[in-house]
Amino acid sequence: MPGLVSCACGIFGVAAAFGALRLVSFVRRIKDYRSTAKGAALAAPSGFAIAGATAARAKELHWFVIDDQVMGGKSQSALEMTDAGTIEFAGTINSNGGGFSSCRTLGDEGPLGFPASAHSIEVTAAGDGRQYMLTLHTADSWTMSVPSWAHAFSTAPAGREQTHRLKLKDFVPRKQGQPVKGVELDPANVTGVGLSRTRFGLDGKPINDFEDGPFKVTLRRLAVI
Repeated sequence: MPGLVSCACGIFGVAAAFGALRLVSFVRRIKDYRSTAKGAALAAPSGFAIAGATAARAKELHWFVIDDQVMGGKSQSALEMTDAGTIEFAGTINSNGGGFSSCRTLGDEGPLGFPASAHSIEVTAAGDGRQYMLTLHTADSWTMSVPSWAHAFSTAPAGREQTHRLKLKDFVPRKQGQPVKGVELDPANVTGVGLSRTRFGLDGKPINDFEDGPFKVTLRRLAVI
């Protein structure tokens, strides 16, 4: 019996060590992805700023991509800063092992200067008839203990440009794609903004009619009011 117990303890010890190694590898992969993603950030086109935001950094934005590859997925996307002064976010969603692509502004060292009295944010964009989410951040995207806020909007087909007014009170707080309760968005604390194309709804559940494949949305203007 002592030998059996010793053997069992040894097996559990090896399993625990293997699990620890996998965790260390996972954490290292995330750190490497974060460093690479942020290092590839692109400066927004000249003149592109968040209207109504008062901080200097809101007028000198840099944007980077976060795809589901951070968690082993296969979706991929890219940003292009156009000569027309717009930001083009395009890629391909693959829900096998993931199902999202996103982009957001770089840097969370200070607020963007949204007025505390702000009630809405306007998004002027041309899309492809698909649904996207505008995201608001109050911390680095890898600060898992802090939620980000999201609001869905649907684009018109054939690249027709629209302006969407999204009420701040309707933004949903989420952690790792799941809604959370008991937190409120203070506009004055917003440090970043982003866009997302995802197969998961604001409730954290898969969208029934979501389709994998290519997507493209072109952002012309953001304004906080």
